[in-house]
Amino acid sequence: MTAQYVRSRLAQPQLQRYTLVFRNGELLRHQDPLAVAQYQQDARLACVQIEAFSD
Repeated sequence: MTAQYVRSRLAQPQLQRYTLVFRNGELLRHQDPLAVAQYQQDARLACVQIEAFSD
C-alpha cells in the first residue's frame, strides 16, 4: 500500500489518520493506513473511523 496524501499545507503533507474501535470499547487513535490494513481481519475490530483534521 502506498502513502496517500489527502491534504497538505505548503511544505507539510499529512497522511490521513484513523481511529480503530474494538468490540471491548478500546480505541487506538491516530493510526495510519498500514495499521488499518493490519487490523482489518482482526475479529475484535468493530469499526474504523476517519479522524478529522484540526488546525
